[in-house]
Amino acid sequence: MEETFTLQKSSFGQSGRVTVTFAQGGLEHEDALLSHRYGRADDRDALLKTALSPAGAKLLRREAEVYDRIGGRQASAGRMIGFQAAQRPVCLMVTRRGVPVSRCEPVPRLDDVQLGRAARDLFGALAFLADLGFAHRAVSADTVFWDGRRVELHGFGHVEPLGPPEALAGSALGTPTGLPVSDVPDVQAAALLLLRLATGSPGGGTPAALVAELAEVDAVLAQALEPAFHAAGGPGVSPGEIKDRLWRSRPKPPPSRHVPEDRHETVPPPRQPSPVQAPPRPAPQETRAEAGPRSAVRDRRLAAEEDGRAEFRELRRRQRTFRQSRRIAAEPPREQAQAGPVAPSWTARPPATDGTPPGGHGPLLFLLLGVLAVALIVSAVLLVR
Repeated sequence: MEETFTLQKSSFGQSGRVTVTFAQGGLEHEDALLSHRYGRADDRDALLKTALSPAGAKLLRREAEVYDRIGGRQASAGRMIGFQAAQRPVCLMVTRRGVPVSRCEPVPRLDDVQLGRAARDLFGALAFLADLGFAHRAVSADTVFWDGRRVELHGFGHVEPLGPPEALAGSALGTPTGLPVSDVPDVQAAALLLLRLATGSPGGGTPAALVAELAEVDAVLAQALEPAFHAAGGPGVSPGEIKDRLWRSRPKPPPSRHVPEDRHETVPPPRQPSPVQAPPRPAPQETRAEAGPRSAVRDRRLAAEEDGRAEFRELRRRQRTFRQSRRIAAEPPREQAQAGPVAPSWTARPPATDGTPPGGHGPLLFLLLGVLAVALIVSAVLLVR
């Protein structure tokens, strides 16, 4: 079933026609102030709220102004599609993620991973609202939506300014609604809702007992939320402080074991192996996909690895043989080098220019000539006498 509405756009300056599709027998409910109908508009899940009384119209005007201030900058708070106030009935259309926790069938029971993500989403939205200068004042299972993966905060018609209301004079937020609001601080109401999502039932008892009950499911989350459980009777704690405690306790949420990660969370691309890195081994799932028992698969894998090592050794052996053959071809054999001509230990002298024969007899000849000359002199002296 389709219905068309003329809605004032979220810019509060343009009008446009929005077509909403409601499934037959789909979820819808109402109270004394508003009717709630859940459908789809522009290929998005949407919630159409229609005022049933003047107080409900005042509530929707406040909520529309809050959505306009949020401006779609908080992923856990949704955004406004359009607002109709020029004609009756006053209605507001917003995007939604899932349905209220109070309308979930069966009652959701979150594990520790889902609880951590839900706590960061919920306190992140409350901290963002506090930064704008407002308290939600209506955190409950009716205003927190769950889609099986994430939570989303709704019901901004009861917000109250944290500063002096005079600063909001002239706007719907500066005019009190006169409607009752919760006297439980936002952080405590959010912690109680998370306890309900952890156990499946609303908790009761002292703050210490509630912390102990949550610690049985998730001790880390219980420690981070402990100041929120004591917020009513102790010093005031802001949503931003609880948000910081959550991020310090779990700075990087692990991947969910049951559901895929949300599209808003970026996943780094897988690291590529270095060019010099050895090729990776086959993935375990590829090995498990083979037929046969695990022992046979392991034996085949070991045999394949041994064949690879044998082939590598054979290639190394061929490489060494090739290098050795190249070296032998480039150098002469050692036996030929030893049998080659040996250089003489002395160098032949050239013939003397005075006719002295080679061979080194020159000194002996001079010695004989000297002895002969002495003998002749002695003979001559003897003859004279």
